Amino acid sequence: MLENWLKPINTKNIVPLRSLSAHQWGKRALVFDSEVPDLTNVRMAVVGIDEEVADEVRRHLYTMTAPDKNTLIADLGNFRKIHPEFTIPVLAELLGNGIIPIIIGGHQAFTFAQYKAYQLLNRLVNMAVVNERIAFTTDRRKKDKDFFYLNKILHDKKNFLFNLSHIGHQTHFIDPKTLSYFDKQGYNCTRLGRIKSHISEIEPVIRDADMLSFDISVLKQSESPGHRLPSPSGIFAEEACQMAYYAGVSDKMTSVGFYGYHPPHDVHAQTAQIIAQMIWYFADGYAQRVHDLPMHESNFTRYAVNLNDHELIFWKSKKSERWWIQIPSLKKRKHDKLVPCSFSDYQMACRDELPDRFLNALKRIK
Repeated sequence: MLENWLKPINTKNIVPLRSLSAHQWGKRALVFDSEVPDLTNVRMAVVGIDEEVADEVRRHLYTMTAPDKNTLIADLGNFRKIHPEFTIPVLAELLGNGIIPIIIGGHQAFTFAQYKAYQLLNRLVNMAVVNERIAFTTDRRKKDKDFFYLNKILHDKKNFLFNLSHIGHQTHFIDPKTLSYFDKQGYNCTRLGRIKSHISEIEPVIRDADMLSFDISVLKQSESPGHRLPSPSGIFAEEACQMAYYAGVSDKMTSVGFYGYHPPHDVHAQTAQIIAQMIWYFADGYAQRVHDLPMHESNFTRYAVNLNDHELIFWKSKKSERWWIQIPSLKKRKHDKLVPCSFSDYQMACRDELPDRFLNALKRIK
């Protein structure tokens, strides 16, 4: 029973639901304020890890217009205990029932619990992490397991991680050995400057992920002051919302977590409003899904590019005009794999250049 893990929301302390109009989020969502709602047709469910953090975000989310009247969303309240292991069964139950958890948390270390929920269901997972720092170290003398939570995931003995994409790091914060390790593993690392100059190139990275972990540290301090270690450099709120939309519109994305919010530092609840907007754009993206996958050739156009005596195959969706590149399997009786890419990757291949996405995928697919 979900009541054993979650506690109801005191909506009177957030926004009295009676004061809301029928089109607003808090009125249309199925809110756990007295008993757990019927989740039969629910597609997404908001869950809070830290009550103070989540309720401050709800204060702004509830007053927004619900993105789509045909998409049923629940708000299941907050966890009774703030501990990663405590959250895993609930997240796994939601995932197992085809419901996307939208997690509002504190420290990004709860990404480990988000990942473990897939492991509990024996599912391989592609993970996308957005953060100004990479929470991984090759130095075994460093013992801060909460900060270096990616070590717990990448060194997990029962590893269900297939791919990791890191987005938004600032190179002056990163140990070069970490970047070298990620490169050898075929993990994608997209630095802040790449986002600022070509944010559309982030869409295929996010589209390839099953779960997204978004730490608000990646935003500029002037945009989002509500973080323990805010930085003057970072992305804008509009770019954060764009990435949330990319996650929502992706057919593969089945969970999303927004982490790192620290209310005592939040001036005029600015960060809480941004997180609420990102949740809105994620839900709006979900409502726009066109279901490109699983792929049916009749819905795709095939492009073949001859490159150095090899043939690269690209596929373009007739529904969404998004692109995929075909990665040949190196093992017999294995199907080729499709990896999301962009039109610029196709253009690179036409110029006799191998796209990085293709090379990184080859390192992972053996």
